[in-house]
Amino acid sequence: MSAAEIEDVAAGWLIRREEPGWTDQDEAEFAAWMERSMAHKAAYWRLEHGWREADRIPALGDTPSCVEEEEAPGRRRTVFALVGALAASLVLALTGIAMWSPPVPTEPPARYETARGAREAVKLADGSTVELNTATRLRAASGPDAREVWLDEGEAFFDIVHRPDRRFIVHAGPRRIVVLGTRFSVKRSGDDVTVAVVSGRVKVEDSASAESAGAAIVSTGDVAYIRKQNTLVVGSNGDEVNAMTAWREGLLVFDNTPLRTAVAEFNRYAGKPIQVAPDIQQIRIGGSFQTHNADAFLDLLESAYGLHVERHEDMIELKR
Repeated sequence: MSAAEIEDVAAGWLIRREEPGWTDQDEAEFAAWMERSMAHKAAYWRLEHGWREADRIPALGDTPSCVEEEEAPGRRRTVFALVGALAASLVLALTGIAMWSPPVPTEPPARYETARGAREAVKLADGSTVELNTATRLRAASGPDAREVWLDEGEAFFDIVHRPDRRFIVHAGPRRIVVLGTRFSVKRSGDDVTVAVVSGRVKVEDSASAESAGAAIVSTGDVAYIRKQNTLVVGSNGDEVNAMTAWREGLLVFDNTPLRTAVAEFNRYAGKPIQVAPDIQQIRIGGSFQTHNADAFLDLLESAYGLHVERHEDMIELKR
């Protein structure tokens, strides 16, 4: 749909909402149309703002109240006049959305990297803090309009200094995470991204799209799971977020977690990988373990579940 067509539809909604007989069903349909695209919202909000400004003009002059009452039935004509007057600026606004491009940093990005099993906290130029988990690579740069981080691999926790004039953006594979003032963690494995928010809010967008259509708002205690083109936001009481960020204290926390998943987490830290036999991968486990003490984890599996641990030169095998 072209910008002009979107504008016409937005004007139609604006008129209908002011007419008698507007129903809850109409409101639901309008809300669905607004959520379908950021371009829809931009068009409607711009027209609505113009209408409100036009309604203020008689109030600022000496127009008698009887004239205002006579003109009220002709409000529809006022809307269409506004549509024409705002057309040029609206097209420019929508063009700006379509032509969106990331801010250009003024300096080359600074690079940070941790080895397997290591963690590191770095302070950025703006005072924000980033904690890198094991085997993590990221770049950070600052420009006049935005502060940006590219999470190339691994996991990081962000404690962001609020700057209304300069956004903080995290690029993680196919997603762009726009910070709305928060403390949060981002984990990336290929194109799979997980965002856990400790406090505040972030907006998760498709990095290939100029618009915010389909963007997900992730708030305090929520976890967003991004897999391919899908984003699932799961609310919780904060326990899941606390477990997912326990690595900052050197801990791995499991709660009814499949053994395969728990071992995969340990393998991110351990020098010698652990392999799990297929018939025991779905055993559910729980507990809190030190990231660098895989031996204690394996000892528990032997004593509590009767599993057998075979240590080889280049790997550890876990089976019945």
